[in-house]
Amino acid sequence: MKPKKPVILVLVVLSATLLYSYIKVFHGKAAQPNAHILYQVGFEEHDPFPSFLSKQVATSYGLQIVESPVYQGKKAVRFELRDTDPESNNGTRAEISFPNPDDKNNLERWYAFALLFPNVDYDADNSDDVISQWHQGGKVSPAISLRTKDDKLFLRIKPDVKSKDKISLGAVEKGDWHYYVFHIKHSSGADGLIEIWRDGQSLTKYNGANMYDLSDGVFHAPNWKLGIYKATWNGDAVTNTNKRVLYFDEIKLGDERATFADLMGSKK
Repeated sequence: MKPKKPVILVLVVLSATLLYSYIKVFHGKAAQPNAHILYQVGFEEHDPFPSFLSKQVATSYGLQIVESPVYQGKKAVRFELRDTDPESNNGTRAEISFPNPDDKNNLERWYAFALLFPNVDYDADNSDDVISQWHQGGKVSPAISLRTKDDKLFLRIKPDVKSKDKISLGAVEKGDWHYYVFHIKHSSGADGLIEIWRDGQSLTKYNGANMYDLSDGVFHAPNWKLGIYKATWNGDAVTNTNKRVLYFDEIKLGDERATFADLMGSKK
């Protein structure tokens, strides 16, 4: 009988090659894999939008890969929205969307992204911009959303359809990258939790319901989206601005076993 060692060696080499390819697809460079990071996008690959990302954009300029400014690596994603843009997915938006969670009974997640508000093309506006949201369908506003208004950044939480809480996160700081980490236990009960850090420093902690009840089948598990959505521009409505531009980079989504350190990583 021929020895089996050469076959085993080939399998080991092949497995290592496939693992390296997997890492590159999701992050754009070789790195140590982390089983607790479900999705990771750095926009560095030849095809910078992995197949798991959905695009909700109506124009050619609404979603672009750029080489400046960047937070890390050589590329970032640029979102642009104008008040004359056609609607996409029933709204005036330029967004990317991540897959819905598979397990409705396990909705603890970690989220992270680098965000830059440019010095131009993001003037103060007297109506909300939604720049990150966890949407649940049902033809209502998202239960959790990160928003700007009048050059202020805030988190809006709707424990149910008829009520809402707002948490101020400070002024919109333009011209510099900031890295945000969110730890969310999505829940319609008292065990809900939201923790937010910016550049490694704690911004806020919120305890309590932060998700619409899933039991009646009207709503689905929270669907994470990033970009720009401006409901005020739906139809023919206008505001005191007509153009919005944002940049995102180094986006991560972790499961319940992820840690703050996993999401922070290290800037190269």
